[in-house]
Amino acid sequence: MINIPDKQPDMIRPRMMMTFILAGLLAIIGRLWYLQIAHGDELLDASLGNQNRLIRRLPPRGQIQDRFGRVMATSRDQIVVSVVPEELRKNPAMLPLLAGMLQLPSFTIQEIVDANKISSFDPVRIAEDIDVNTATEIEEQHMNLPGVIIESEPIRYYPDGQMFGHLLGQMGQIQDVELKARRSEGYRPGDYCGKLGLERAYDSLLRGQDGGRKIQVDARGRMRRELGSTAPVPGSTLTLSIDKDVQKVACNELAAWAAKGKPGAAVALDPQTGAVIAMVSVPSYDPNLFVRGITAKDWKGISENPLKPQINRAVGSAYAPGSTFKMITASAGLETGSISPEERIFCAGKISLGKWTKRCHKASGHGSVNMHTALAQSCDVYFYRLGQRLGPDRIAQYARYYGLGKQTGIDLVRAGDLQVERAGNVPTPAWKEKRYHQKWVGGETVDYAIGQAMLGCTPLQMCNVAAAIGNGGTLYRPQLVKTIIDFDMQEKPHVSHTMQPIILHKLPFSSSTIDRMADGMRAVMEPGGTAAHDAIPGMLMAGKTGTAQMRQHGQMINNAWFVGYAPLIHPTIAVCVFVEGGGHGGVTAAPIGRKMIGAFMHLKLTGSGQGSSTD
Repeated sequence: MINIPDKQPDMIRPRMMMTFILAGLLAIIGRLWYLQIAHGDELLDASLGNQNRLIRRLPPRGQIQDRFGRVMATSRDQIVVSVVPEELRKNPAMLPLLAGMLQLPSFTIQEIVDANKISSFDPVRIAEDIDVNTATEIEEQHMNLPGVIIESEPIRYYPDGQMFGHLLGQMGQIQDVELKARRSEGYRPGDYCGKLGLERAYDSLLRGQDGGRKIQVDARGRMRRELGSTAPVPGSTLTLSIDKDVQKVACNELAAWAAKGKPGAAVALDPQTGAVIAMVSVPSYDPNLFVRGITAKDWKGISENPLKPQINRAVGSAYAPGSTFKMITASAGLETGSISPEERIFCAGKISLGKWTKRCHKASGHGSVNMHTALAQSCDVYFYRLGQRLGPDRIAQYARYYGLGKQTGIDLVRAGDLQVERAGNVPTPAWKEKRYHQKWVGGETVDYAIGQAMLGCTPLQMCNVAAAIGNGGTLYRPQLVKTIIDFDMQEKPHVSHTMQPIILHKLPFSSSTIDRMADGMRAVMEPGGTAAHDAIPGMLMAGKTGTAQMRQHGQMINNAWFVGYAPLIHPTIAVCVFVEGGGHGGVTAAPIGRKMIGAFMHLKLTGSGQGSSTD
């Protein structure tokens, strides 16, 4: 028997070898597929990120100027320190070194990076507006600080400080909720944006477009060469209708009263277009404090000020307008036929309403007065009687004709944004019943006729009332921005917007009614009128003083009002001045209005300009 050798064991080893080789090839192919196809783009970006960096360049925020091109808001350069998160992760030893130079706790820098990180290779701003010595010290240590970048960036600057605080508004760091809504506009974590005022209303135009530098770095994060750059596009320039001279006069005059604990506001409009010439609220705040984030000390000084400088009293607070409302009551009387211009009413200094007595501001009375004299001397009894004839609903109807009880729509805010403008209140018996579950009483009607009761108006609204009388009966929408100048990639300017007057509506009155109101306001500024001492020599002008009572801290105070316009024929400026607790309008508010008009017309006024003490 012949034995044939079994050769199968000799085949096992080659087969096992082939299996291992095939498995290895499959593993390599699988890895290549994973690296080049499944995650190819992601890993390519990471690879390039190890060599290239895109350093963002922020644009200078657009300037804001007054009507003569004088700068109200601009940008200045600041030195900014940024760090690449990936380099900080790979080089943890550099954190305490950098923290010591910036005089910041290490954990603070880490928290800033974690909160504002976009990707591992996008630099995060960790310190702003550092001094030159600190910047030099960091540069000298650049070998030990890979991924730390020092650059110059623009920062907002307001040369006039508090003068335009409420008008311009303020900047602030963008919050998470807002960032989600505005990321498409180019905002990133840690950026600053407009928060209030014109800075917010026109933020999308003012911010400009980002640029950037693409650089190549070595393994230690040091720059080797620049691969290319895109210049940032500056934000649009806003030219306002504001006149700095008028704004300054109003601000200084009101600041003197605020120093006595009496805050106030002033507005000036162009009666022919609605352009805002001045808008002041005092006390104000310095918007420079908010540019890089306000300190706890500075915020405490603002938030705990009993005069509440956060409130823009020109548009954000509504008050009883007092006797400045009498033109509206007079208009209603003439238009409804409730009284004629010549009809006389006797003023003995008071009237009786059952057990109540309503007094005129002149205790001895004005005697027999017609509408012209009643407006000039601001006779309360005349308007008490007229109010009784009209009733509250008719008074409310004519108040609404003049735009009261409704926002003016001024371009200080955009539709849907922060509501900083108050609509005020035009009360009626039905409104009172709904709001307070109380019946309207006769005493409220006579108070209503002289601008008291539950009536609430903003200084902007009352300025618009005076402007509408001055221009013959047109109510315009107040506007701040006169022109918008945009820039292209080559920073070439072009005008993209020019303000056009926007008519809210025409007063549905006869021309004779409006002429009567203008004539009565003219008489206010002439001998015998409540603001005669505030007239400007050689100029016919119109005005109306007012004194309104308000309860504050348990006691009654007198708020001072003045509205007016000049010149009498084809006026170029209308003003409204309000001083909370200022006393009589002829003493406190009218002299400020006189100075505002004088500043607008470049007049050197003499005399104190102190008006009557009666209203």
